[in-house]
Amino acid sequence: MVAIGLGIWAMFGITHEVADAETTPIWTLVRQSSWVFALICLAVLLGILAFDWLKYSVIMKATTGKFSPRTSLKVQLLGKFYDNVTPFAVGGQPMQIYYLHKKGYSGGVSSAVVLIKYFCNMTCMCLVSLLLMACNTRVLGAIETDWVRVLIHVAAWVGLAVNMFLPLMVLFFVIFPKFAHKLASFVIGAGAKLKIVKDKEKTMAKALKTVNDFRAAFKIMAKKPAEFVALILFCLIEECLRFALPFFVMKMFNGLGSEAGFSTMITVMALNVFVTQSVCIIPTPGNSGAIESIGTIAFTAVITNLGVLGWSVLVWRFFVFYIYIIIGIGITVFEFIRKLVRGKRQKSQTSAGE
Repeated sequence: MVAIGLGIWAMFGITHEVADAETTPIWTLVRQSSWVFALICLAVLLGILAFDWLKYSVIMKATTGKFSPRTSLKVQLLGKFYDNVTPFAVGGQPMQIYYLHKKGYSGGVSSAVVLIKYFCNMTCMCLVSLLLMACNTRVLGAIETDWVRVLIHVAAWVGLAVNMFLPLMVLFFVIFPKFAHKLASFVIGAGAKLKIVKDKEKTMAKALKTVNDFRAAFKIMAKKPAEFVALILFCLIEECLRFALPFFVMKMFNGLGSEAGFSTMITVMALNVFVTQSVCIIPTPGNSGAIESIGTIAFTAVITNLGVLGWSVLVWRFFVFYIYIIIGIGITVFEFIRKLVRGKRQKSQTSAGE
């Protein structure tokens, strides 16, 4: 919550200091907003949620043979919630596996569902990011401060390399298992000699188990080509909608001008990618604080009405980050109350039976 608060403070502070513009009062903002683009923003948000949910539904169908929309939705929302409240988004996958295991799925199926989604989603995100960054290398040119422009540019490419490392290494391990085993043994052995790795055998076993889990997941999807194609398609669409969302938010607030069209949307998507990748190594939950600050600076390159810049970044972050925390808290409270009521009911039934 502190990180979120700092991020919101940074949005409006940067708008005032860097952009040299007063923030539009909220009543003026509401009055001048486009309700057509407000509906489009809502549709894009629902599309992001729906396609992310469909990913899990397709994977559940491929791994279990059953279409489980309710379970898929719960897995999706739990993953987003725990990703957004843990540094480096490391909490989502363990909680998803734990939840599926509690629902009666085997450890292998639970791991496969989460690993397949993570690998495909990360791979598609990197591909979309690489395409937008490579084709729009000059989008940061309108940022007035030279060192900020260079910092975002360099940090984004470093962030993309970091994000691409895991999918590439997993793919390498799957395609060349023997060589990968030797490489892992060499790296872990070197780490043990340098006292970085404490237990060589345990670390090696853990690494091999992770690789074997990924290989098992790959085999499942290889036998289900229709589900695999649908999964990749859903991942690509969801990533494109997510990166395009700031464009529709700024259009809603009339921050881009009436002439802004498809080319401007691509520019905003590229700026969003540069911002997202440049802060990926920031350890705050959901990159809070950093992404709001960098995003506010980056979007000065395209926005024409600087008075709505802070509001645009706030609404964008609400749709892609804060909303999942609110939903996650709601689910947590609901589950707590349900367990409490169930416990009291069972206790009363036991007392009545006695």
